[in-house]
Amino acid sequence: MSDTTQPEELDDDALFAAVLSRKASGERIDRPFAVLLSRWRRPALYVIRRIQQSYRRGGEDDQEELLQDAAIKLLERGLTQYRGTAVDDAGAARSTSARTFFLRIVKHTAIDRYRRHHEELAAGGGDEDEPETPGYEVAASVERARSEAERDEAAELYWRAFERLTAEHPKEAEAWALYHHRDLDDHVAVAKELGITVVNSYKRISRAQAHLRLFLLELKS
Repeated sequence: MSDTTQPEELDDDALFAAVLSRKASGERIDRPFAVLLSRWRRPALYVIRRIQQSYRRGGEDDQEELLQDAAIKLLERGLTQYRGTAVDDAGAARSTSARTFFLRIVKHTAIDRYRRHHEELAAGGGDEDEPETPGYEVAASVERARSEAERDEAAELYWRAFERLTAEHPKEAEAWALYHHRDLDDHVAVAKELGITVVNSYKRISRAQAHLRLFLLELKS
């Protein structure tokens, strides 16, 4: 990042690369790092909420605390560990974006906290007045968390594909968002909202679906 380039002008990966470069040379990274965290805040809180739902623990206060913990882990260790790749369940190395890398840190930070809490309860280490959580419930919660985490990763891929759809095919993305994100009743409602014909609504949403499938295949490959 040059002296005249503003952090807001760069995409996530370019900005993350600038953070890595600045840190390596001993420069301040406060502003670009803050911009990245601001961009990643919404998907990170989504991941945390899903983990909380899996373990049936935590609230909004926990969300902020976990987000800060994950940011500290990224700052203290993640910046030196990031290589642009991650190992999947099959042991194969795949490329991964800076945001995906951070969201994995968020996911594991949340899982570690609530799994540790369950283990303490199962071992009798919790509040004496709190009933002990049966072992089978602990195991079930851990399994739910794993399943939720897998779905979170799938959701992350979807949002990356949708961002690309928005950049490359804005009209199709707009129609898709109305129909699937805002849950408008039908194509008639979408057409009315956009000021187009119902036929064009069908066409735009159909094209959007085709583009998203292609983008997702590329992201998974």
